[in-house]
Amino acid sequence: MLKILSLSSILFSALTFAQTAPATSVQLTESRLSYEVPTIDAAGTVYSQNNTELTAGIDGRLSWVAEAGTLVAAGDLLAQLDPRPLQLQQAELRAQLQRANLQAAYFQREYQRLQELQQSQSIAGLQLDKAEADYQLAQADAGIINARIAQLADQLSRTEVRAPFAGVVAERLREAGGDVSRSTPLLRLQDIYQLEVRAYVPLNYVRFVRVGDKLNISSAQHQGSAAVSAVIPAADAQSQRAELRLKLAKDSRHWLAGELVSVKVASRDSKAAVTVHRDALILRSDGTYVVTVDANNIAHRKAVKVSEGSGDWVTVDEGLNAGEKVVTRGAERLQDGQAVSQS
Repeated sequence: MLKILSLSSILFSALTFAQTAPATSVQLTESRLSYEVPTIDAAGTVYSQNNTELTAGIDGRLSWVAEAGTLVAAGDLLAQLDPRPLQLQQAELRAQLQRANLQAAYFQREYQRLQELQQSQSIAGLQLDKAEADYQLAQADAGIINARIAQLADQLSRTEVRAPFAGVVAERLREAGGDVSRSTPLLRLQDIYQLEVRAYVPLNYVRFVRVGDKLNISSAQHQGSAAVSAVIPAADAQSQRAELRLKLAKDSRHWLAGELVSVKVASRDSKAAVTVHRDALILRSDGTYVVTVDANNIAHRKAVKVSEGSGDWVTVDEGLNAGEKVVTRGAERLQDGQAVSQS
């Protein structure tokens, strides 16, 4: 009996102390209803939209190749092959064309003469047919030679390798003075003005990204944004990640090809959600809690279920309503039902 009375006395004393103890000073904020979409960070890399190894497309001797690091505009000369052998072939074909044209002209006159004689029935029809065939064959020969000359002109134009786009010579693959074949890579040209980011996003979040969306991009030195130009919703079984492509502005000189960046991708659709400041969360082994303060300045500890965050604010899926006052500093030492005052 004495033990029961002693225990009752202790509990009564503790309750009396809690009611008479001065209010604990804390800092408060309000939970809020937010449409801000939580994000995750996806790793990405800056790529050149144009990055190619250039070949001559013909066989020949290489006379000159641009140095690595050379900045070029579209159409600038990058490599030169010796055009002399092709020029000699072209001169030969032009002489053959002149001869073919002379023969065609001769057979034309002969055919016209025989046509006039046929009117007076002075020649046989077989003779006229042969003259017509000779004339047409001579014209065909001239046409064949013209086509070969055009082919040589195309090959001659390929002796000058020009830049298909503006950029920088990233690598010189062949030195001047050696013979190369039509498929031999001469140099690698990389576009440094048209860049894109390629990021790999978990499949769970790809559905929240659409072409045209502007996403934030950051590196160690710079922050910016870019529009999504392509969503490639395909992944292998191991990575479970899909590719996003974001086109960077042409005039942007802050990004470099090969640079590693971070892309912020939405982790859910845009919808209203209750959010609370991260400082209000009390993390315990049995769950996550916050301490709310009612209109009478009495503290109440509540279990909550949180999910994604955006900056200093996290989404509360269960256990809290928008507009409730939440303790952000001093919550660790508070007991349920304790009086508080705002500092």
